[in-house]
Amino acid sequence: MERWKGRVALVTGASVGIGAAVARALVQQGMKVVGCARNVDKIEKLAAECQSAGYTGILIPYKCDLSNEEEILSMFSAIKTLYQGVDVCINNAGLSHNEPLLSGRTDGWRNMIDVSHLRETISYIIHNKCSSMCFCSHSCKVTFIYYL
Repeated sequence: MERWKGRVALVTGASVGIGAAVARALVQQGMKVVGCARNVDKIEKLAAECQSAGYTGILIPYKCDLSNEEEILSMFSAIKTLYQGVDVCINNAGLSHNEPLLSGRTDGWRNMIDVSHLRETISYIIHNKCSSMCFCSHSCKVTFIYYL
């Protein structure tokens, strides 16, 4: 993890569960972590806990609805202004869509996929040889049992 010390990570869905655990671990290792979610109250609490624990990195809470392109663009603009870009992106945010694949509405599935994949990160990955991206697609699941 030494090579990542001081680098910038974006963790989506950083308010609870896997996202919060990943954000904490990266801050503990000395990274600057932008943690985003639709509600940042829990991320703000986590940031205070990380600071109190004396972790060498920093957690920056950022309110962003990943189904809203304007908010995504605004977040990436802010990250670029503050840190010149993203070195690591953990696409952890997700939502579930509880309609059957074949008979459900397409817009719900599009929304689920839009939230799970951030196009904006790709430009940073292309221009930065040390960049990494991870997709945690735990909520993008399809159950075909109904169609057997």
